[in-house]
Amino acid sequence: MRPVYLILLFILISPALADDWSMFKKDTSHSGFTTDAVSPPPVLKWTSNLGSDSDSSPVVVDGTLYVGSNYGVHALDVSSGRELWTYHTNGFVKSVPSVAGGVLYIGADDRRFYAMNAKNGSLMWIYENATDGISSSPAVAGSRVYVGSKDGTLYALDIRTGEPAWSFLTGRGIESSPAVQEGNVYFGNNKGFITALDAGSGKEKWHYDTGVGVIKSSPAVANGLVVTGSTDSSIYALTANGTLRWKYSTGGNVESSPSTMDGIVYAGSNDGNMYAIDSTAGKLRWKYYAGGFVDSSPAISNDIVYFGSRNNIIYALDANTGRLLWRNSTGQNEKDYITSPAVSGNTLYAVTHSGIVYAYSSSAQATPTATLEATPTETPAVRETTTVPVATPSPGATVTPAGTPKAPGFEYTGLILLVIFLIRKKLS
Repeated sequence: MRPVYLILLFILISPALADDWSMFKKDTSHSGFTTDAVSPPPVLKWTSNLGSDSDSSPVVVDGTLYVGSNYGVHALDVSSGRELWTYHTNGFVKSVPSVAGGVLYIGADDRRFYAMNAKNGSLMWIYENATDGISSSPAVAGSRVYVGSKDGTLYALDIRTGEPAWSFLTGRGIESSPAVQEGNVYFGNNKGFITALDAGSGKEKWHYDTGVGVIKSSPAVANGLVVTGSTDSSIYALTANGTLRWKYSTGGNVESSPSTMDGIVYAGSNDGNMYAIDSTAGKLRWKYYAGGFVDSSPAISNDIVYFGSRNNIIYALDANTGRLLWRNSTGQNEKDYITSPAVSGNTLYAVTHSGIVYAYSSSAQATPTATLEATPTETPAVRETTTVPVATPSPGATVTPAGTPKAPGFEYTGLILLVIFLIRKKLS
């Protein structure tokens, strides 16, 4: 019986072994890919109301979900959706957090870049020398955090002090989020340039002028290519030295940031399609028409592509064929479309522009809709307790009704202690 107890114990503690989704698009190369699996059709585990609109996207680290809103930065417990802390900024937070070494880094429209304790939200340092808002999402690599600003500057800051190691002025606003790979920093700007800098010195290695359009899309780096989208309706793939490998034209602006897996590039377009393109030849593998603008950046899990559309639906497609596996509505309001989803463990996380956080799990056990109980921090938030209606599923979706909240982690903690007791008793 010993193996049975040990297997059960492993199953119970496995949520703690979930792969973190610690920054925008999962990692510094912006792959948008995780080996964690969410099997469709997932069930709705919980929802939580941020109390404010959100243009940010979630990240998940060590059992905590972090996301920005028009109010500030929020931390939620992933098992229940209960709010752990909120930090109030003086401007909208469209940036997606990056969490590394117990520190959360994020920019805001108040022209400030923040570093705060990820556990309790206490402020560690602020960089205040940007001359315009920061909606670019930071990337942490080594001892530096890289982020762009609407003032046209790409900043490299020391992660401990916030002191600038270097800055690079492009002349136009940067809303694209930098990717960092093999000592290089890649990003786009609002002049249509794709730029590569030396991560150590900040010196320009090359830039590619797309000619027209704005690049809000954030580059993904894979298989020796730098891939990003443009508002000229195209997806660009550049080689490591900045030459054009291929260009694929869609029918609308490409503000979605590409994700990559096994030599395939996945990106949405405002023509309403999700595209899968062969990264070697730039040829279409498949496309799926979602109906509304697809500026959501896809998350790839277990050969499944998850993304949202402006028609307020979350989609799950087979990554190899584009076949629809699951979809679910997030409401009827014009603000009920999701930003870019994240996957950690067996759970898919998504946030709507209206500020509703959704957790969909492939586990059979669903937990209730959350009520917010803000924990005071250096800048405490005071909110009313709010219950959020469960979204009405599209055909094929499975939703478990909301119930009574339990203390986060209660089931796992109690069962783990029971199993440990049984193991000790059996071995004695």
